[in-house]
Amino acid sequence: MKKIISLLLGSIAAFILTTSVALSAANQVRVAFFLEWATPNQEAKVKKVFDDALGVPVKWTNFATGGEMTEAMLSGDIDISYSQGLTPFVNAVNAKAPIKLVDIAVTYGMGNTTCIVSNASGITKANAAQLEGKKVAVPVGTMADYVFKETMKVIGADAGKVSVVDMNPEDGSAALQNGDVAMACLFGGKSIENALKAGTRMLTVKEATDAGISGIDITSVTNKFLKENPGMVRTFVEITHEYNAKFRAGKSNMNIIAKDAAMDLAGTKKQMGGFGFPDAATIKSKYMNKGGILMKYLDVMGNMFATAENPALKNYSKVVTTKYLP
Repeated sequence: MKKIISLLLGSIAAFILTTSVALSAANQVRVAFFLEWATPNQEAKVKKVFDDALGVPVKWTNFATGGEMTEAMLSGDIDISYSQGLTPFVNAVNAKAPIKLVDIAVTYGMGNTTCIVSNASGITKANAAQLEGKKVAVPVGTMADYVFKETMKVIGADAGKVSVVDMNPEDGSAALQNGDVAMACLFGGKSIENALKAGTRMLTVKEATDAGISGIDITSVTNKFLKENPGMVRTFVEITHEYNAKFRAGKSNMNIIAKDAAMDLAGTKKQMGGFGFPDAATIKSKYMNKGGILMKYLDVMGNMFATAENPALKNYSKVVTTKYLP
């Protein structure tokens, strides 16, 4: 966590120094996204719908974690982060990063973000305390980190007594298979699939859901881009919701989405079957409203990941706006 905060603070300084030379969004829009995390708007991405509607090229760059997305935004390389985890967003705004939450991208259960314990370790929920003293792979500062902390509470093991190794999901999955870690907390279709070859979910999807563990990914935008190009942000969000509606109606081209997500068709359908893509009205009335689901999550995660150097915000509504929703 200290490493991430220090990177954030350094990146904020770099952001201030580089804004004057950053490429103008009038010439292109730079969007961060994840592979192995299939979403309906990837069809629009491939078909250049975003480019045509925005009137400029849209450059999509994939990242391994939401924290890396934040660093790229702060360095001036990314304008919009699509489906950034709520945890890395909270870490960023706690560190005073100049970014804002404009939309909910995906809601999901723990089928797509989970902790998998090595079968060879002999550790299960029944003897979960044996994890203490062992190595656990966690992409620190991500939604998988949140799931790790919540899972440890449920199984009765002390998260402070395990040796957390900061690894992105792909590396964590490989470490679990190689026997280098006793458990890996991770996200992404292929990474989870590969980890399950050598392990078992510490909590089933139902057990995690019953325990109240669930995820929200969001769309965040740099304050600079918001100020200079509000119309582009609105258009980006509108197209995303248009393709979300196509998916809910069963009209998405799943082959295009699967290929762009670097997944097979069956895996893509299974993953997206566990995703929710709420419409704008639902987001406004149930998630981003005062006392809504998202706002409660921000408070919980803000305090969970706060540090003495970067305390939780007193009011997260200052870094959230619904004005760009259709």
